[in-house]
Amino acid sequence: MVFLRLAGYLLWIPGGLAIIAAVIMPVVGSGLSRRGRVAAAGPRLSCAKVRARAGRRGASTPVHVHGVSAAGPAGLLSGRLSGSECVWYRDRVLRRFLVTQIRYVNDEWTEVDELVEEQIWAWESGPFAVSDQTGSVLVAPALLEHTLNVHGHPVQRGAVDEARDDGADPEGYRSGALIDLLARDLVPAGLFERFAEPGARTSGYRVQEDILRPGLPFYVFAMPGDLDGEPIMATPVEDVWAISAEPMPAALARGGSRARSWAIRFGLAGVALFAASALLLQHADLG
Repeated sequence: MVFLRLAGYLLWIPGGLAIIAAVIMPVVGSGLSRRGRVAAAGPRLSCAKVRARAGRRGASTPVHVHGVSAAGPAGLLSGRLSGSECVWYRDRVLRRFLVTQIRYVNDEWTEVDELVEEQIWAWESGPFAVSDQTGSVLVAPALLEHTLNVHGHPVQRGAVDEARDDGADPEGYRSGALIDLLARDLVPAGLFERFAEPGARTSGYRVQEDILRPGLPFYVFAMPGDLDGEPIMATPVEDVWAISAEPMPAALARGGSRARSWAIRFGLAGVALFAASALLLQHADLG
């Protein structure tokens, strides 16, 4: 009987979590649906039409453009670290350091050191373009920070991803991506000095390069702007994602529908778990 009572009470935990999820998911679905309606209000234009609208009244209203990644003003590039052909790339340096956290370990609260990372330097190559059969339009790299796809499509993240824990002083790194950046005089002088103090607890550095290869299809939804007389997809619209692998309105509408569907499933699961808990507790009382 004790087992039945314990099992009945334990079912409250997943049941409560399921009910909480059932309450949260409609909110998520509503947000996705609202973003979908915002995206659906924007017209889909060819690159030629975006260029033709430049400078006209209403030219800054958000529009959709579909095409493939293409070279920007700087032409085709080679990733500085990867050497890969691309139309855009970004190099980053992240500091790896230890922080002390309080964790419950072996039935007691204790201090433990955890390794975390923070970005201390970044550089990117500038605008690239989206191209279709009618021409091309520039795209601001900042829009890549508003990508719907969780993997970052069309960007290839971590084309170079090198983590080294050889200490805070870059002089201790005799080879690798960090030395490559330092040798090119790209990283500001003195950047690493403030991380070399013992109190900074720096254990090492991670160097990453993300690249965007030419010819990859994607959709961009943004407000066009102007860059030295050239139209450029420049500004994201409210909190709607700017880059996606498929039409933005359809993806957001589908996400909203899935969220509402999961809300119903979680709600039914929660009710079933609480019902099972009630039955177990009733049997325990009768016994």
